[in-house]
Amino acid sequence: MTPAQVTIAEAAIRVIAQQGFDVVSVRTVAQESGISPRTVQYHYKTRRDLLLAALSRSVERQTERVMAARGENGYRASLARTLRELLPLQGVRREDAAMWVSFGAAASTRDWLASVYWREMQNFHEGVRDVLRRAQEDGRLRDGLTPDTAAPLVTALVNGLTLDHLNAPESVRASTEQALDRGLSLILTD
Repeated sequence: MTPAQVTIAEAAIRVIAQQGFDVVSVRTVAQESGISPRTVQYHYKTRRDLLLAALSRSVERQTERVMAARGENGYRASLARTLRELLPLQGVRREDAAMWVSFGAAASTRDWLASVYWREMQNFHEGVRDVLRRAQEDGRLRDGLTPDTAAPLVTALVNGLTLDHLNAPESVRASTEQALDRGLSLILTD
């Protein structure tokens, strides 16, 4: 993405996070970005293009945060540290979480979006499965679980915490990270 496309896509994310998926238009994104409607439409010809750019940019932002948070210190601690970047705790993380919730809901009624959203979820599953495969090889995956059965549990944990805490009061959101740690302790021994 060019710098202008990034600015526009991030404005679309903010519109989705603050006002909802169906509010996104060339006009609302132009207003949020401070870029003229013609320039927005030059870069993204259709509303669908604009929405897909927002999804793509959100994936990039989340991937960048997850990669920056990676580290050593055991599988559970490392996985918890990276997955925290996907939770709706504050700022950009909250924007991306709200956007994902909106896209997930929208994908349930829009076939063109469902396949794109599912592909991104599968990429997330595969990344989690990779970590869980290594954990299994080192004997850190709980008995009775395999990487294939545990990956959807991790995804459900992150998605559930996101839904439960997205609009919760700050005092409740503070417990989100602890809930993530407790959930991961049911999957990994480390």
